[in-house]
Amino acid sequence: MHGSSIVLRNVCLEPFDSGADTVVIEGQYITAVDTWDQLQDALPKTANFYDCAGKTLLPGIDDSHLHAYLLGRQLFEVNVGPDRCADAQSIRIALKSVQDKYSGWIRGHGWVNGRIVGSGPEGTVAAADLDDVELLKPIVLSDFSAHQAWCNSLALQLAGITRETPDPSGGVIVRYADGTPTGLLVDAAVALVTKLIPKPKQTERLDALRAARDTLLSHGITSFTEPGVGPGASSLGDGSADLILIDDYKTLAADSELNLRVNVMLLFGGLGGTSVDHVREGLDDFGAPEFTDQPNFVNVSQLKIFADGIPGSRTAWMSEPYDNHGHGSLTLAGGTDAERLETLKGIFAAASKRGWQMGFHATGDATTSALIDLLLQNRSQADKRHYVIHGDFINDEDVARMSESGLFLTSQPSIRWFVSRNVESIIGAERSSKRQQLRSLVKAGVPVSLSSDAPVSTPDWKLSYAAAVSRSLRTEPDYTDNQKLTPLQAMTAMTQTPAKQSGAAAWRGRIEPGYVADLLLLNRRIDFGDDPWSVMESSVQATFVDGRLVFGEI
Repeated sequence: MHGSSIVLRNVCLEPFDSGADTVVIEGQYITAVDTWDQLQDALPKTANFYDCAGKTLLPGIDDSHLHAYLLGRQLFEVNVGPDRCADAQSIRIALKSVQDKYSGWIRGHGWVNGRIVGSGPEGTVAAADLDDVELLKPIVLSDFSAHQAWCNSLALQLAGITRETPDPSGGVIVRYADGTPTGLLVDAAVALVTKLIPKPKQTERLDALRAARDTLLSHGITSFTEPGVGPGASSLGDGSADLILIDDYKTLAADSELNLRVNVMLLFGGLGGTSVDHVREGLDDFGAPEFTDQPNFVNVSQLKIFADGIPGSRTAWMSEPYDNHGHGSLTLAGGTDAERLETLKGIFAAASKRGWQMGFHATGDATTSALIDLLLQNRSQADKRHYVIHGDFINDEDVARMSESGLFLTSQPSIRWFVSRNVESIIGAERSSKRQQLRSLVKAGVPVSLSSDAPVSTPDWKLSYAAAVSRSLRTEPDYTDNQKLTPLQAMTAMTQTPAKQSGAAAWRGRIEPGYVADLLLLNRRIDFGDDPWSVMESSVQATFVDGRLVFGEI
């Protein structure tokens, strides 16, 4: 559907606009937004008129942190998440049921640390829990966070991982007391196994992207940031999100098949051990950033840096100790905190010099403090839209400093909702309760985006919205605190703010004349003053990108 004018009348534009009820689209752009009474006499008779019966029309969702390729690849893997498999035995049964579909490695995803009791130290999962006389293929199962891999003994054997194998920089090979690997790999150690998995063919990669595209459009997602493409992605998922993926995105865009706007982040070094040389040499080999501030479908102008890990594996760098008295650390190259901080400064300098925008994976408060210090020491970079990815724990005194530094934040309320109190035993109840201080950050002027981190969480933005506005937990539906966002703040954080973060604030993220017609129409009107969880009862009826209907119907 393209060409002649499209008039969407009798729409509800709340929470952004409570007065207008008609939107006019000509070509790829919105040309008018007003009431039907004001517009009807000036509209061409040849326009396509649609009465939307008072349903909610929103700007297309801009997910600022979504692994679309990994999401697509996982659709062809075994789902061993807690909603499918309750224990190790049920996981083995699930793997047996599909092993004939795999000619080589069996890949799976979704298990949750602590929800599966294994035979490893402190009940962690281990190779012995997957070893079975009827499972004779190498197995690697990524956990829900993609920071841990659970392997069977054959996978360890093929990778040559023994008690003599040293932990890689920024990674951990979990071991028994005698040093024997258990089969659980953390962060950078994941690549020791995933590098052996045969790389998918182009047809398989394109199939994954098409499958992800269809899923995202069904949720009304029209733009997203693909966080981690390059040699450093060897430890993410099946390790196949290499630079060739950029060509795949461009191929779909050139063939008018992409129908999504993607900002690609380059990744060098990976989940751990990234050095200045990794980044400097990787960027020089790639060339200059590929960015335009005009409407387009593929930009490559961002660099992702894994600065630390996650609290669940005690690899996030925290100012106060974990239950084991450690603090975690930066996961960058270096043998001491001081050396790793120098690596961080060197990476920042190298990328800044080459004109790249940076997104830093940082969950620990000490990591975000270091990033704030770095930006305050480099004030000429304050307008470059560098940002913190996750930012789960931020010291109270750093909230105002973060605003002053110019750092943006992209946060994932749905992950907080899902994890609930899972890390409370590791970091304590008080710190756990302060995860994602969204209201304080927005109030201080920090530009906050809400994202899914799919496939870590569902790409359904409605869950992110409900979790941010209610602040409830999966295990405690009645829980709340003083960090709730308003409906307008939450919806702004999924549309306008991520567009600003991506350098596209002038042309996407709003339902206003002069903006591209990237829109989603829900199947009913949403009362944004109602229980925020009621939004989950709605579904996307239609999605427009560039003025074209690319999903559903009106």
